Amino acid sequence: MSSNVLVIDDESAILKMMELVLSSSGYNVTTATNGSDGLAAYGNGAQYDVVVSDYRMPDMTGIEVEQEIIRRDPSAKIIIVSGVGGCDTALEAMNRGATDFLRKPFAPEALRDAVRAAIERDDKHTPITTVSREFSRRNVGGYNFELNEEAVDDFYGDLTCTFEVMKENDSPRYVKVVLPAVVQELIKAYIDADEVPCGKRFFQAMCEYELEHHLQTERAIPSSAILMIDPLLKRHTEWIDRMMTVCLAD
Repeated sequence: MSSNVLVIDDESAILKMMELVLSSSGYNVTTATNGSDGLAAYGNGAQYDVVVSDYRMPDMTGIEVEQEIIRRDPSAKIIIVSGVGGCDTALEAMNRGATDFLRKPFAPEALRDAVRAAIERDDKHTPITTVSREFSRRNVGGYNFELNEEAVDDFYGDLTCTFEVMKENDSPRYVKVVLPAVVQELIKAYIDADEVPCGKRFFQAMCEYELEHHLQTERAIPSSAILMIDPLLKRHTEWIDRMMTVCLAD
């Protein structure tokens, strides 16, 4: 028997993407565009195996949705997804009873894996250390890294993400990944949209990908401690395609 999944998200394109990814994997998917409608669809929860809810919605937060669902069914399995916040957001969701947490943008297989793992898991709770690892990339070419800060140039609009890069027995070093404003516009043109899904978080994730790619291929920190995403290469567009999954359409 196919499992039933309730997906709640106020972004129509993201909601459609999640619906298509999960339905193509054999799940019966019900969708809602806000927390109130999601709770109405949920009812007593008897018909749903997993709920996937956005963290930030206009009428109520994903945490509020999560708390009401757990009040109705303490054994409910809930995956919170978010394009905002960091490890603290994930830990809050988990400590309040979420089964898992995904950062937007995520690849289709990440969503499928999270839903499958939630259904198959006897204990609905994921160890907090698993969540923490989501926000600190580990064992990439022998290095760990995590986002330290990000800044946008007031004049040009270039995004600079600064990552703390660590290797066992070595002192931490810092690497800047720069995504020029002109490349940001090329990305929007490539996906044929005025804005990228998940906003700034999409561009941050692309900077993470650029650093991850360098560490995997070079097995070393860049000598200048700066990586520039310019021009837009084939591997970048392949990454974008992977993130987008489907054409953005209402």
